[in-house]
Amino acid sequence: MTYHPSSAVSVAAVLTAATVIVVGYRLGRTHSAWRDVHNARRALRSTRRDALAQTVQFISASVIILATLFAAAFNAAR
Repeated sequence: MTYHPSSAVSVAAVLTAATVIVVGYRLGRTHSAWRDVHNARRALRSTRRDALAQTVQFISASVIILATLFAAAFNAAR
């Protein structure tokens, strides 16, 4: 068997191309994973803010209703 330089270059070119594709894919997936984590954190903050707003509205409405009932009972007792 004879050694031909072009076969070594072909093998090197194929390995380089495969390496570039694999590394590019992995970098893309890593970036995508970080973007997913960022979006999940943002969604968590938004969900928490919405839940807090609904809780404040519920407590405010409850206090207003109880105050109204207390005022009606107080007037009825007089």
